[in-house]
Amino acid sequence: MTKSAREQRLATDLETLRALKKSSSIFDFECTGDPPDRYTLIFRGRGISHDTSPSKDIEYVELHRCDLRLSYSYPDRPPDIRWRTATFHPNISLSGFINTKDIRLPWEKALTLDVLCERLWDVIRLAFIDLEKSTNYAARSWFEENSNFQVPVDHRPLSDSSHPISSNVVRYERRSGAVALGSRKQNEEVFFIGDETPTPDLPEHCHLARRRTVLPSDDGVFFIDDE
Repeated sequence: MTKSAREQRLATDLETLRALKKSSSIFDFECTGDPPDRYTLIFRGRGISHDTSPSKDIEYVELHRCDLRLSYSYPDRPPDIRWRTATFHPNISLSGFINTKDIRLPWEKALTLDVLCERLWDVIRLAFIDLEKSTNYAARSWFEENSNFQVPVDHRPLSDSSHPISSNVVRYERRSGAVALGSRKQNEEVFFIGDETPTPDLPEHCHLARRRTVLPSDDGVFFIDDE
């Protein structure tokens, strides 16, 4: 990609994130460069963290920061993504790095940053978990042992204002928004959680809540749908 084409893409990315910020009470960002090639993405919503001690409970976290670096080869290659705040998730490494392939978002040049932010928000709120592609094995073990832990911990979509972002995000999420917990086995449970599911009052510390809906199936996939 030529310098002018890359700069045009970076300028478009900035406008895309400005539109997302306008549509969301959850999302904000900081950036550097002209046009920007480094971002700090800010999400204000519920996620979880965990102390290194196995005896500690998980803790709910309400503010999340993520660094996004757009290299010279961007958008031919995906952004470099690293969480600055502690996030306990099987698909986020202990050092905070996350790969788009591990969150079922294979990078394409046409993929826009608002779509990436939608998926990162799903990761934070535990609407997306894929144990088969775990990079944090302590988190994987915890979720395997606590498979009845209620997810997502925040039910809000990222675009939650009266000015929703472009429909391409919705189409992409409908295609790839499944939450996969573990490998697919016969007669495992399937949970369907949508907007009609009431948001529980969550305590300060973790507790194991009752399962909501158990349906016999041969597909061990949890579906969480914004519709």
